Amino acid sequence: MNYDLRCSILSGRISCRLPLIAFQDAVTVQEETVARKGHFYGVYLLCSQSLYSRYRGKCYVGFTVNPKRRIRQHNMGCDFGGARKTSRKGPWQMVMIVHGFPNNIVALQFEWAWQQPSLSTRLKMYPELKRKLPRENYFDYNFRILSKMLGVGPWHRLPLTVRWLETDYERPFDVPLPNQMEIVSGKVTIAASQRKGADDAAAPPPVAWAPECHLCIKQIEQPERSRLGCTNPTCRLTCHMLCLANYLLADEPGHYIPVGGECPLCETRLVWAALLQRKRLLSGVPEELQDQDDDLSDDFDVDSEVEYVPA
Repeated sequence: MNYDLRCSILSGRISCRLPLIAFQDAVTVQEETVARKGHFYGVYLLCSQSLYSRYRGKCYVGFTVNPKRRIRQHNMGCDFGGARKTSRKGPWQMVMIVHGFPNNIVALQFEWAWQQPSLSTRLKMYPELKRKLPRENYFDYNFRILSKMLGVGPWHRLPLTVRWLETDYERPFDVPLPNQMEIVSGKVTIAASQRKGADDAAAPPPVAWAPECHLCIKQIEQPERSRLGCTNPTCRLTCHMLCLANYLLADEPGHYIPVGGECPLCETRLVWAALLQRKRLLSGVPEELQDQDDDLSDDFDVDSEVEYVPA
């Protein structure tokens, strides 16, 4: 695998198929969580609470960067930004959302696969996902698809959060989730738009980078593109992205994307997604420019009726 392709995979710009890892399954109850605008990509499940039996219990899968705004749009109808498939079939409840994707492309791929398990290249080998079972309701069917997806590459290597938004629908997964994933219960709110100078207190402190990689002892030629450091602000770790990835994958041969590990200098526990997030913050790129389609997603959320990149 060449250098450019490997860097694209490691930074989350390209996804790939990967093998399974260990599991865990625990639910954490949280108060309302606040996520930073420009850093939240979620794929949600709606359930209809319609008084009409023909619509009640139907489900809808969609992508959003702002859950509270999105459910309001669905319940107001397609004239106010909602989807045609949900218009006049509510009211709707957003019962759960999966978030923690590195960018909107990966989230849209996840959304498409959840909507179309019989067409997804990663799910079509599971014929039991093609249709509902006899007497299975729509929520149970969608939950069964999700359960399978979270154990399939590349998603099983991501530090995703499965968030229950309505306690009436909460239930355990039949198969425990990968250890880097978490299951929580509670609402999520997206912080208001960042204005110049409004987030100075949250800006990361300047980093004293070394000129050479601590692992290969070679000069870092393209630091803006390939340099990573530790999330511990007092640690001076400086590495090539590929060098640090290979170090963290030392005990996982055959994988391309690390989940996490220990810092080679200070032994701080590292999470790969957090390293990439820190890299973006240190680069000084405005949040609204971190993904090409983020301005589009911020104006309105993409409806499930549009088929994007097949997963």
